[in-house]
Amino acid sequence: MNLNEYPTAIAKLQYQVFGFDIAIEQAQMTIKQIEAEIDNEIAFDATLRNDAQRKAKRQQLLDEHPQYWEQQEILSLNKGKRESTFIELCLRRNEFSVLKLEKREAIARLELQANS
Repeated sequence: MNLNEYPTAIAKLQYQVFGFDIAIEQAQMTIKQIEAEIDNEIAFDATLRNDAQRKAKRQQLLDEHPQYWEQQEILSLNKGKRESTFIELCLRRNEFSVLKLEKREAIARLELQANS
């Protein structure tokens, strides 16, 4: 990759990371909504007499909820993809920095040769 191509490549990776951040946030919000609905249902269930029963019922309802585990999987996949893309982003930034330093060093050598 040429030096002038790095800013565009870095920006694309930053957009991808941002997209994964949004997807992660959406999945987390959906999970929280599902949990809130279930907690609300449990709070008004008079048949549940103690915390152990409430916890067991909560887990049962979460296990049975059609979207809960799907959202957990989406969350996990997007976190993995985000982390992978972020690592690639850091690599590109570092490569860009190294190339810039190499160019500066080459320019400095040329100036030294011209002044000698």
